[in-house]
Amino acid sequence: DRLSATKRISKENILALADELFAAYTKEKQDKRTWEPQSEMVKALGLLDYKPALADIERIVKDNIPHDMITINAATAFVQLKRKNIHDAQPVLELLNFGSTSVICGALKALAVDKMLPPKNEIEEILKTSWDINKHKDRIGHEFGLTDPRIYLAAACAGWDLALTADFLNHCIDTAFNISRFDKPIENVHLVEVCKKSLKGKYSNL
Repeated sequence: DRLSATKRISKENILALADELFAAYTKEKQDKRTWEPQSEMVKALGLLDYKPALADIERIVKDNIPHDMITINAATAFVQLKRKNIHDAQPVLELLNFGSTSVICGALKALAVDKMLPPKNEIEEILKTSWDINKHKDRIGHEFGLTDPRIYLAAACAGWDLALTADFLNHCIDTAFNISRFDKPIENVHLVEVCKKSLKGKYSNL
C-alpha cells in the first residue's frame, strides 16, 4: 500500500501530500528490508521538489553505496532539490566528481528525466567527465545487469547543441557493449537507439 500510494503521489504530482510523504519516509528508512518503498519515496520527494528532504537525501548520496537503487534515486533527487533551475547542472558535476556508479547513474538520470538545459561550459564538462564513465571501477567485473549510465546523458543530449554532443553520441554508439551472463560483449541496442535519436534532436523515453 505504501509503495502504490507513493507511486500515485509521484505520477499525479500531489504536492499537498509532500509533508505526509516525508514523515512516512522518516519512519520507513528505519527498516533496511523495505528498500523498494524507500526508493520510491526518495524518488517522489525529488519530483515534488520537497526541499526539507535535502539533508536526508544528501546523507544517502554521501554514503555512496554502489549497485543500490535507493542511492540511484537519491542522487537524482539531490540534483532536483539542490539545483537553482533546470539550467543549473552544478549539482550533477558535484556528484560526478566523487560518486559511485549508483550516484553517477542517478545524477545523469536527472539530466534526462527533467530535460535539463545546462550552459555550454557545464555541458562540455559533463561530456568530458562522462566520456568513458561506463568503465567506472564499480562497474568493472559487475557489468552484467547494470545500466550503462551514459544512456541517461545520451538521452539528455537531444535538447543540447549537436556541435557539442555529436562526438560523445558517436563515441557511445561505437562503444555500446554490455557484458552477457557468459562474460561476452554484446551490443547495447538500447543505448545505440537513444544516441541515434538524440543525434536527430529527438528525446527518448527511458
